[in-house]
Amino acid sequence: MSARYSSKKKKDRFLKPSIRQNRILRFAPYRIAILSFLLMMSAAPSALHAGVLSVGKGLEYSTIGAALDEAADGDVIEVRGGRYRESLNIGKTITLRGLDHPVIKIEKGRIIEITSPGVTVEGFTLGYDGPNLSPSDTAIFISKNAVGTRIRNNRLLNVMFGIWNVEGRDIRIENNTIEGLEGLSKNARGNCINLTGSQRVNIEHNTLSFCRDGVYMELCHDARVVGNEIENSRYAVHTMWVDRGVFNQNKSHDNLVGLAIMYTKYSEINDNLSYGNSTHGILFIQTIRSEIRSNTVIGNTKGIFLYNSVLNEIHSNLIMNNQLGLHSWGGSEDNKINGNSFISNELQVKYVASRNQEWNKNYWSDYVGWDMTGDGIGDYPYESNSVVDYIFWNYPLAKVLYTSPALQMLWVLEKQFPLFKIPRVVDNKPLMSPLHKNWKALKDKYPHAPKRFYGEIEKLPHLPGGKR
Repeated sequence: MSARYSSKKKKDRFLKPSIRQNRILRFAPYRIAILSFLLMMSAAPSALHAGVLSVGKGLEYSTIGAALDEAADGDVIEVRGGRYRESLNIGKTITLRGLDHPVIKIEKGRIIEITSPGVTVEGFTLGYDGPNLSPSDTAIFISKNAVGTRIRNNRLLNVMFGIWNVEGRDIRIENNTIEGLEGLSKNARGNCINLTGSQRVNIEHNTLSFCRDGVYMELCHDARVVGNEIENSRYAVHTMWVDRGVFNQNKSHDNLVGLAIMYTKYSEINDNLSYGNSTHGILFIQTIRSEIRSNTVIGNTKGIFLYNSVLNEIHSNLIMNNQLGLHSWGGSEDNKINGNSFISNELQVKYVASRNQEWNKNYWSDYVGWDMTGDGIGDYPYESNSVVDYIFWNYPLAKVLYTSPALQMLWVLEKQFPLFKIPRVVDNKPLMSPLHKNWKALKDKYPHAPKRFYGEIEKLPHLPGGKR
Protein backbone atom coordinates (compact mmCIF):
# COMPACT_ATOMS: atom_id res chain seq x y z
CA MET A 1 0.00 0.00 0.00
CA SER A 2 1.46 3.37 -0.95
CA ALA A 3 2.23 5.94 1.72
CA ARG A 4 -0.04 8.44 -0.04
CA TYR A 5 -3.07 6.08 0.09
CA SER A 6 -2.35 5.14 3.72
CA SER A 7 -2.18 8.74 4.84
CA LYS A 8 -5.47 9.54 3.04
CA LYS A 9 -7.19 6.61 4.79
CA LYS A 10 -5.94 7.80 8.18
CA LYS A 11 -7.11 11.31 7.38
CA ASP A 12 -10.63 10.06 6.50
CA ARG A 13 -10.75 8.10 9.75
CA PHE A 14 -10.23 11.22 11.83
CA LEU A 15 -12.58 13.49 9.91
CA LYS A 16 -15.42 15.04 11.87
CA PRO A 17 -18.53 12.80 11.89
CA SER A 18 -20.56 15.41 10.06
CA ILE A 19 -18.08 15.50 7.18
CA ARG A 20 -18.03 11.71 6.90
CA GLN A 21 -21.88 11.65 6.93
CA ASN A 22 -22.05 14.27 4.17
CA ARG A 23 -19.76 12.15 1.98
CA ILE A 24 -21.96 9.09 2.57
CA LEU A 25 -25.18 11.02 1.93
CA ARG A 26 -23.81 12.35 -1.40
CA PHE A 27 -23.89 8.81 -2.77
CA ALA A 28 -26.97 7.61 -0.83
CA PRO A 29 -29.56 8.27 -3.61
CA TYR A 30 -27.57 6.20 -6.10
CA ARG A 31 -27.17 3.35 -3.63
CA ILE A 32 -30.89 3.43 -2.76
CA ALA A 33 -31.90 3.42 -6.45
CA ILE A 34 -29.64 0.46 -7.24
CA LEU A 35 -30.81 -1.46 -4.18
CA SER A 36 -34.49 -0.79 -5.02
CA PHE A 37 -33.97 -2.01 -8.59
CA LEU A 38 -32.32 -5.21 -7.42
CA LEU A 39 -35.08 -5.86 -4.88
CA MET A 40 -37.76 -5.27 -7.52
CA MET A 41 -36.08 -7.72 -9.86
CA SER A 42 -35.85 -10.40 -7.19
CA ALA A 43 -39.33 -9.88 -5.73
CA ALA A 44 -41.25 -9.60 -9.03
CA PRO A 45 -39.48 -11.59 -11.70
CA SER A 46 -42.80 -12.13 -13.47
CA ALA A 47 -42.82 -8.44 -14.42
CA LEU A 48 -39.79 -9.12 -16.61
CA HIS A 49 -41.46 -12.04 -18.33
CA ALA A 50 -45.09 -10.82 -18.69
CA GLY A 51 -46.58 -12.46 -21.72
CA VAL A 52 -49.71 -13.28 -23.65
CA LEU A 53 -51.36 -16.68 -23.24
CA SER A 54 -53.77 -17.66 -26.03
CA VAL A 55 -56.86 -19.79 -25.45
CA GLY A 56 -58.98 -21.35 -28.17
CA LYS A 57 -59.32 -24.19 -30.61
CA GLY A 58 -55.92 -25.22 -31.91
CA LEU A 59 -54.11 -22.67 -29.75
CA GLU A 60 -51.74 -22.99 -26.80
CA TYR A 61 -54.53 -23.66 -24.28
CA SER A 62 -57.94 -25.21 -24.89
CA THR A 63 -59.49 -24.02 -21.62
CA ILE A 64 -59.31 -20.71 -19.77
CA GLY A 65 -58.68 -22.50 -16.47
CA ALA A 66 -55.54 -24.15 -17.86
CA ALA A 67 -54.18 -20.77 -18.94
CA LEU A 68 -54.97 -19.32 -15.51
CA ASP A 69 -52.99 -22.10 -13.85
CA GLU A 70 -49.91 -21.27 -15.94
CA ALA A 71 -50.27 -17.46 -15.91
CA ALA A 72 -48.11 -15.17 -13.80
CA ASP A 73 -48.88 -11.72 -12.42
CA GLY A 74 -48.93 -9.18 -15.23
CA ASP A 75 -49.83 -11.66 -17.97
CA VAL A 76 -52.62 -11.22 -20.50
CA ILE A 77 -54.88 -14.17 -21.28
CA GLU A 78 -56.55 -13.75 -24.67
CA VAL A 79 -59.55 -16.00 -25.27
CA ARG A 80 -60.69 -16.53 -28.85
CA GLY A 81 -64.36 -16.59 -29.77
CA GLY A 82 -66.15 -19.83 -28.98
CA ARG A 83 -68.10 -21.47 -26.16
CA TYR A 84 -66.53 -22.37 -22.83
CA ARG A 85 -68.15 -24.20 -19.97
CA GLU A 86 -66.12 -23.48 -16.84
CA SER A 87 -66.10 -21.48 -13.62
CA LEU A 88 -63.07 -19.25 -13.12
CA ASN A 89 -61.32 -18.09 -9.95
CA ILE A 90 -58.87 -15.32 -10.79
CA GLY A 91 -56.30 -15.12 -8.00
CA LYS A 92 -53.54 -13.42 -10.01
CA THR A 93 -53.09 -9.88 -11.27
CA ILE A 94 -53.90 -10.55 -14.90
CA THR A 95 -55.93 -9.21 -17.79
CA LEU A 96 -58.55 -11.64 -19.09
CA ARG A 97 -59.49 -10.45 -22.56
CA GLY A 98 -62.09 -11.91 -24.87
CA LEU A 99 -61.67 -11.60 -28.64
CA ASP A 100 -64.88 -11.82 -30.73
CA HIS A 101 -66.93 -12.18 -27.53
CA PRO A 102 -66.30 -15.73 -26.37
CA VAL A 103 -69.23 -17.18 -24.41
CA ILE A 104 -68.82 -18.66 -20.93
CA LYS A 105 -71.87 -20.49 -19.54
CA ILE A 106 -72.52 -22.67 -16.51
CA GLU A 107 -75.64 -24.04 -14.85
CA LYS A 108 -75.42 -22.15 -11.54
CA GLY A 109 -73.06 -20.47 -9.11
CA ARG A 110 -70.39 -17.87 -9.85
CA ILE A 111 -69.07 -17.73 -13.39
CA ILE A 112 -66.06 -15.55 -12.54
CA GLU A 113 -64.75 -14.86 -9.04
CA ILE A 114 -61.96 -12.29 -8.68
CA THR A 115 -59.79 -12.50 -5.56
CA SER A 116 -56.64 -10.63 -6.64
CA PRO A 117 -56.10 -6.87 -7.04
CA GLY A 118 -55.60 -5.19 -10.40
CA VAL A 119 -57.60 -7.65 -12.50
CA THR A 120 -59.27 -6.64 -15.79
CA VAL A 121 -62.05 -8.68 -17.40
CA GLU A 122 -63.20 -7.48 -20.81
CA GLY A 123 -64.91 -8.65 -23.96
CA PHE A 124 -66.91 -11.70 -22.76
CA THR A 125 -70.48 -12.92 -22.94
CA LEU A 126 -71.49 -14.60 -19.67
CA GLY A 127 -74.70 -16.48 -18.89
CA TYR A 128 -76.41 -19.56 -17.49
CA ASP A 129 -77.83 -22.73 -18.99
CA GLY A 130 -79.68 -23.82 -15.84
CA PRO A 131 -83.43 -23.13 -15.77
CA ASN A 132 -83.62 -22.32 -12.05
CA LEU A 133 -81.06 -19.94 -10.58
CA SER A 134 -80.68 -19.47 -6.84
CA PRO A 135 -81.01 -16.00 -5.26
CA SER A 136 -77.21 -15.73 -4.91
CA ASP A 137 -76.00 -16.89 -8.33
CA THR A 138 -73.68 -14.18 -9.65
CA ALA A 139 -71.99 -13.77 -13.01
CA ILE A 140 -68.98 -11.81 -11.68
CA PHE A 141 -68.15 -11.71 -7.97
CA ILE A 142 -65.42 -9.29 -6.86
CA SER A 143 -63.93 -10.11 -3.45
CA LYS A 144 -62.95 -7.57 -0.83
CA ASN A 145 -59.23 -7.82 -1.66
CA ALA A 146 -59.65 -7.30 -5.40
CA VAL A 147 -58.74 -3.61 -5.31
CA GLY A 148 -58.69 -1.79 -8.65
CA THR A 149 -60.73 -4.36 -10.59
CA ARG A 150 -61.97 -3.34 -14.05
CA ILE A 151 -65.01 -4.95 -15.68
CA ARG A 152 -65.65 -3.53 -19.13
CA ASN A 153 -67.19 -4.27 -22.53
CA ASN A 154 -68.91 -7.48 -21.40
CA ARG A 155 -72.40 -8.89 -21.97
CA LEU A 156 -74.01 -10.58 -18.96
CA LEU A 157 -77.25 -12.20 -20.14
CA ASN A 158 -80.00 -14.06 -18.30
CA VAL A 159 -78.30 -13.56 -14.93
CA MET A 160 -79.66 -13.38 -11.38
CA PHE A 161 -77.00 -10.97 -10.08
CA GLY A 162 -74.72 -9.41 -12.65
CA ILE A 163 -71.78 -7.95 -10.69
CA TRP A 164 -71.49 -8.18 -6.89
CA ASN A 165 -68.92 -6.67 -4.54
CA VAL A 166 -68.63 -6.19 -0.78
CA GLU A 167 -66.15 -3.68 0.66
CA GLY A 168 -64.04 -3.30 -2.48
CA ARG A 169 -62.07 -0.24 -3.51
CA ASP A 170 -61.48 1.66 -6.75
CA ILE A 171 -63.56 -0.62 -8.96
CA ARG A 172 -64.52 0.42 -12.49
CA ILE A 173 -67.57 -1.06 -14.25
CA GLU A 174 -67.79 0.36 -17.77
CA ASN A 175 -69.62 -0.22 -21.06
CA ASN A 176 -71.24 -3.49 -20.05
CA THR A 177 -74.69 -4.83 -20.99
CA ILE A 178 -76.42 -6.67 -18.15
CA GLU A 179 -79.82 -8.32 -18.54
CA GLY A 180 -81.62 -10.05 -15.70
CA LEU A 181 -84.40 -12.61 -15.68
CA GLU A 182 -87.30 -11.06 -17.56
CA GLY A 183 -89.66 -13.91 -16.67
CA LEU A 184 -89.48 -13.22 -12.92
CA SER A 185 -91.35 -10.51 -11.08
CA LYS A 186 -89.24 -7.44 -10.28
CA ASN A 187 -88.88 -8.27 -6.59
CA ALA A 188 -87.79 -11.86 -7.31
CA ARG A 189 -84.88 -10.83 -9.52
CA GLY A 190 -81.36 -9.97 -8.46
CA ASN A 191 -79.62 -6.63 -8.97
CA CYS A 192 -77.66 -5.96 -12.13
CA ILE A 193 -74.92 -4.30 -10.05
CA ASN A 194 -74.93 -4.93 -6.29
CA LEU A 195 -72.44 -3.07 -4.06
CA THR A 196 -72.17 -2.94 -0.27
CA GLY A 197 -69.45 -0.98 1.50
CA SER A 198 -67.59 -0.39 -1.78
CA GLN A 199 -65.64 2.87 -1.98
CA ARG A 200 -64.71 5.03 -4.98
CA VAL A 201 -66.56 2.88 -7.51
CA ASN A 202 -67.09 4.14 -11.08
CA ILE A 203 -70.16 2.79 -12.89
CA GLU A 204 -70.25 4.39 -16.32
CA HIS A 205 -72.01 3.88 -19.66
CA ASN A 206 -73.62 0.53 -18.90
CA THR A 207 -76.96 -0.72 -20.25
CA LEU A 208 -79.00 -2.50 -17.55
CA SER A 209 -82.43 -4.11 -17.81
CA PHE A 210 -84.83 -6.61 -16.21
CA CYS A 211 -83.23 -6.38 -12.78
CA ARG A 212 -84.63 -5.85 -9.33
CA ASP A 213 -82.47 -2.72 -9.09
CA GLY A 214 -80.23 -1.65 -11.92
CA VAL A 215 -77.61 -0.32 -9.50
CA TYR A 216 -77.97 -0.99 -5.77
CA MET A 217 -75.45 0.75 -3.50
CA GLU A 218 -75.32 0.59 0.30
CA LEU A 219 -72.68 2.44 2.34
CA CYS A 220 -70.74 3.20 -0.85
CA HIS A 221 -69.17 6.65 -0.59
CA ASP A 222 -67.50 8.75 -3.31
CA ALA A 223 -69.18 6.75 -6.07
CA ARG A 224 -69.73 7.82 -9.68
CA VAL A 225 -72.79 6.54 -11.55
CA VAL A 226 -72.65 8.33 -14.90
CA GLY A 227 -74.13 7.84 -18.37
CA ASN A 228 -75.98 4.57 -17.77
CA GLU A 229 -79.30 3.52 -19.34
CA ILE A 230 -81.58 1.48 -17.07
CA GLU A 231 -85.01 0.10 -17.95
CA ASN A 232 -87.67 -2.44 -17.01
CA SER A 233 -86.51 -2.81 -13.42
CA ARG A 234 -87.84 -1.94 -9.97
CA TYR A 235 -85.47 0.95 -9.16
CA ALA A 236 -83.05 2.17 -11.81
CA VAL A 237 -80.58 3.42 -9.20
CA HIS A 238 -81.15 2.68 -5.51
CA THR A 239 -78.82 4.18 -2.89
CA MET A 240 -78.78 3.72 0.88
CA TRP A 241 -76.32 5.82 2.91
CA VAL A 242 -74.17 6.89 -0.02
CA ASP A 243 -72.40 10.22 0.56
CA ARG A 244 -70.56 12.43 -1.93
CA GLY A 245 -71.95 10.49 -4.86
CA VAL A 246 -72.15 11.66 -8.46
CA PHE A 247 -75.30 10.49 -10.28
CA ASN A 248 -75.22 12.31 -13.59
CA GLN A 249 -76.38 11.85 -17.20
CA ASN A 250 -78.27 8.61 -16.59
CA LYS A 251 -81.37 7.60 -18.55
CA SER A 252 -84.07 5.66 -16.68
CA HIS A 253 -87.39 4.63 -18.19
CA ASP A 254 -90.14 2.04 -17.85
CA ASN A 255 -89.13 1.20 -14.29
CA LEU A 256 -91.24 1.29 -11.15
CA VAL A 257 -89.00 4.14 -9.91
CA GLY A 258 -86.30 6.01 -11.80
CA LEU A 259 -83.57 7.26 -9.47
CA ALA A 260 -84.13 6.53 -5.76
CA ILE A 261 -81.54 8.55 -3.84
CA MET A 262 -81.94 7.75 -0.14
CA TYR A 263 -79.98 8.77 2.94
CA THR A 264 -77.28 10.71 1.18
CA LYS A 265 -75.55 14.04 1.55
CA TYR A 266 -73.20 16.22 -0.48
CA SER A 267 -74.09 14.49 -3.76
CA GLU A 268 -74.71 15.55 -7.36
CA ILE A 269 -77.83 14.46 -9.23
CA ASN A 270 -77.53 16.33 -12.51
CA ASP A 271 -78.48 16.03 -16.20
CA ASN A 272 -80.50 12.83 -15.84
CA LEU A 273 -83.45 11.87 -18.07
CA SER A 274 -86.24 9.98 -16.32
CA TYR A 275 -89.41 9.21 -18.26
CA GLY A 276 -92.31 6.77 -18.35
CA ASN A 277 -91.68 5.29 -14.89
CA SER A 278 -94.72 3.87 -13.09
CA THR A 279 -94.31 5.89 -9.90
CA HIS A 280 -91.50 8.39 -9.34
CA GLY A 281 -89.13 9.86 -11.87
CA ILE A 282 -86.60 10.87 -9.18
CA LEU A 283 -87.21 10.11 -5.52
CA PHE A 284 -85.28 11.67 -2.63
CA ILE A 285 -85.54 10.43 0.95
CA GLN A 286 -83.38 12.17 3.54
CA THR A 287 -81.16 13.71 0.90
CA ILE A 288 -79.22 16.63 2.38
CA ARG A 289 -77.04 19.42 1.00
CA SER A 290 -77.02 18.03 -2.53
CA GLU A 291 -77.26 19.56 -6.00
CA ILE A 292 -80.22 18.50 -8.16
CA ARG A 293 -79.78 20.30 -11.45
CA SER A 294 -80.78 20.14 -15.13
CA ASN A 295 -82.73 16.91 -14.89
CA THR A 296 -85.55 16.17 -17.35
CA VAL A 297 -88.47 14.33 -15.76
CA ILE A 298 -91.33 13.49 -18.17
CA GLY A 299 -94.44 11.32 -18.09
CA ASN A 300 -94.09 9.71 -14.64
CA THR A 301 -96.80 9.44 -12.02
CA LYS A 302 -94.74 11.74 -9.78
CA GLY A 303 -91.92 13.75 -11.30
CA ILE A 304 -89.76 14.62 -8.28
CA PHE A 305 -90.56 13.46 -4.76
CA LEU A 306 -88.92 14.95 -1.65
CA TYR A 307 -89.31 13.38 1.78
CA ASN A 308 -87.41 14.63 4.83
CA SER A 309 -84.87 16.20 2.46
CA VAL A 310 -83.44 19.62 3.30
CA LEU A 311 -80.84 22.19 2.26
CA ASN A 312 -80.71 20.98 -1.33
CA GLU A 313 -80.38 23.18 -4.43
CA ILE A 314 -82.99 22.17 -6.99
CA HIS A 315 -82.65 24.26 -10.12
CA SER A 316 -82.83 24.21 -13.93
CA ASN A 317 -84.95 21.05 -14.02
CA LEU A 318 -87.67 20.40 -16.61
CA ILE A 319 -90.65 18.74 -14.91
CA MET A 320 -93.27 18.03 -17.56
CA ASN A 321 -96.36 15.97 -18.27
CA ASN A 322 -96.36 14.09 -14.95
CA GLN A 323 -99.48 13.37 -12.97
CA LEU A 324 -97.85 15.26 -10.10
CA GLY A 325 -94.90 17.54 -10.85
CA LEU A 326 -93.16 17.93 -7.50
CA HIS A 327 -94.33 16.35 -4.25
CA SER A 328 -92.68 17.79 -1.14
CA TRP A 329 -93.49 16.66 2.38
CA GLY A 330 -92.14 15.04 5.53
CA GLY A 331 -90.21 18.12 6.64
CA SER A 332 -88.69 19.04 3.26
CA GLU A 333 -88.98 22.76 4.02
CA ASP A 334 -85.56 24.33 3.47
CA ASN A 335 -84.63 23.62 -0.13
CA LYS A 336 -83.73 26.22 -2.75
CA ILE A 337 -86.08 25.49 -5.65
CA ASN A 338 -85.44 28.08 -8.34
CA GLY A 339 -85.21 28.34 -12.11
CA ASN A 340 -87.23 25.21 -12.95
CA SER A 341 -89.88 24.73 -15.64
CA PHE A 342 -93.16 23.11 -14.53
CA ILE A 343 -95.08 22.33 -17.72
CA SER A 344 -98.38 20.51 -18.26
CA ASN A 345 -98.30 18.50 -15.05
CA GLU A 346 -101.84 17.62 -13.98
CA LEU A 347 -100.86 18.86 -10.53
CA GLN A 348 -97.82 21.10 -10.50
CA VAL A 349 -97.01 20.92 -6.79
CA LYS A 350 -98.24 18.97 -3.81
CA TYR A 351 -96.76 20.60 -0.74
CA VAL A 352 -97.39 19.41 2.80
CA ALA A 353 -95.60 21.36 5.52
CA SER A 354 -96.06 23.69 8.47
CA ARG A 355 -95.26 26.97 6.73
CA ASN A 356 -95.10 28.65 3.35
CA GLN A 357 -92.09 28.14 1.11
CA GLU A 358 -90.73 30.68 -1.33
CA TRP A 359 -89.60 29.19 -4.65
CA ASN A 360 -88.76 32.08 -6.98
CA LYS A 361 -88.13 32.44 -10.71
CA ASN A 362 -89.73 29.19 -11.85
CA TYR A 363 -91.97 28.82 -14.88
CA TRP A 364 -95.50 27.51 -14.23
CA SER A 365 -97.59 26.60 -17.25
CA ASP A 366 -100.81 27.15 -15.26
CA TYR A 367 -99.90 30.66 -14.11
CA VAL A 368 -102.79 32.99 -14.93
CA GLY A 369 -101.10 36.31 -14.15
CA TRP A 370 -99.72 38.88 -16.55
CA ASP A 371 -96.59 40.92 -17.19
CA MET A 372 -97.41 44.59 -17.68
CA THR A 373 -93.80 45.75 -17.34
CA GLY A 374 -92.43 43.43 -20.02
CA ASP A 375 -89.53 42.18 -17.91
CA GLY A 376 -90.49 38.51 -18.33
CA ILE A 377 -91.65 38.19 -14.71
CA GLY A 378 -95.29 37.95 -13.68
CA ASP A 379 -96.72 40.90 -11.83
CA TYR A 380 -98.46 38.70 -9.25
CA PRO A 381 -97.04 35.75 -7.32
CA TYR A 382 -97.81 32.18 -8.24
CA GLU A 383 -99.30 30.18 -5.38
CA SER A 384 -100.00 26.49 -5.07
CA ASN A 385 -103.15 25.15 -3.42
CA SER A 386 -105.27 28.13 -4.52
CA VAL A 387 -108.99 28.00 -5.36
CA VAL A 388 -108.26 28.66 -9.06
CA ASP A 389 -105.67 25.88 -8.97
CA TYR A 390 -108.30 23.62 -7.41
CA ILE A 391 -110.82 24.44 -10.17
CA PHE A 392 -108.30 23.57 -12.89
CA TRP A 393 -107.45 20.33 -11.12
CA ASN A 394 -111.04 19.13 -10.87
CA TYR A 395 -112.31 20.66 -14.11
CA PRO A 396 -109.52 20.61 -16.71
CA LEU A 397 -111.77 22.12 -19.39
CA ALA A 398 -111.85 25.31 -17.31
CA LYS A 399 -108.34 26.04 -18.59
CA VAL A 400 -109.91 27.57 -21.68
CA LEU A 401 -110.95 30.38 -19.32
CA TYR A 402 -107.34 31.24 -18.43
CA THR A 403 -107.72 34.85 -19.53
CA SER A 404 -111.41 35.35 -18.75
CA PRO A 405 -112.30 38.36 -16.55
CA ALA A 406 -114.35 36.12 -14.21
CA LEU A 407 -111.43 33.81 -13.47
CA GLN A 408 -109.04 36.70 -13.05
CA MET A 409 -111.47 38.33 -10.64
CA LEU A 410 -111.81 35.12 -8.61
CA TRP A 411 -108.02 34.88 -8.43
CA VAL A 412 -107.65 38.49 -7.23
CA LEU A 413 -110.46 38.09 -4.68
CA GLU A 414 -108.83 35.03 -3.20
CA LYS A 415 -105.62 36.97 -2.66
CA GLN A 416 -107.52 39.76 -0.91
CA PHE A 417 -109.84 37.46 1.05
CA PRO A 418 -108.20 34.00 1.26
CA LEU A 419 -110.69 31.20 1.86
CA PHE A 420 -108.14 28.66 3.09
CA LYS A 421 -105.17 29.50 5.30
CA ILE A 422 -102.89 26.59 4.53
CA PRO A 423 -99.15 26.45 3.85
CA ARG A 424 -98.37 27.08 0.22
CA VAL A 425 -95.57 27.32 -2.27
CA VAL A 426 -95.20 30.97 -3.28
CA ASP A 427 -93.22 32.14 -6.31
CA ASN A 428 -92.94 35.92 -6.06
CA LYS A 429 -91.19 36.17 -9.42
CA PRO A 430 -92.88 33.65 -11.71
CA LEU A 431 -91.40 33.55 -15.19
CA MET A 432 -93.61 34.15 -18.19
CA SER A 433 -91.65 31.84 -20.54
CA PRO A 434 -90.15 28.38 -19.99
CA LEU A 435 -86.46 28.28 -19.21
CA HIS A 436 -86.12 25.17 -21.37
CA LYS A 437 -86.47 26.31 -24.96
CA ASN A 438 -86.56 22.76 -26.31
CA TRP A 439 -89.50 21.62 -24.17
CA LYS A 440 -91.83 21.11 -27.14
CA ALA A 441 -89.33 18.88 -28.93
CA LEU A 442 -88.80 16.85 -25.77
CA LYS A 443 -92.55 16.50 -25.25
CA ASP A 444 -92.91 15.15 -28.79
CA LYS A 445 -89.92 12.82 -28.38
CA TYR A 446 -91.18 11.37 -25.07
CA PRO A 447 -94.99 11.36 -25.35
CA HIS A 448 -95.44 9.13 -22.30
CA ALA A 449 -98.72 9.61 -20.48
CA PRO A 450 -98.40 9.44 -16.69
CA LYS A 451 -99.67 6.20 -15.21
CA ARG A 452 -102.43 6.08 -12.60
CA PHE A 453 -100.37 4.07 -10.16
CA TYR A 454 -101.78 5.96 -7.18
CA GLY A 455 -105.23 6.51 -8.68
CA GLU A 456 -106.55 10.02 -8.31
CA ILE A 457 -104.41 12.41 -6.27
CA GLU A 458 -106.25 14.90 -4.07
CA LYS A 459 -105.54 18.54 -4.83
CA LEU A 460 -106.00 20.10 -1.38
CA PRO A 461 -104.79 17.57 1.17
CA HIS A 462 -105.44 19.87 4.15
CA LEU A 463 -109.17 20.05 3.61
CA PRO A 464 -111.43 17.59 5.47
CA GLY A 465 -111.34 14.26 3.68
CA GLY A 466 -108.24 15.12 1.69
CA LYS A 467 -105.56 12.47 1.24
CA ARG A 468 -101.89 13.01 1.92
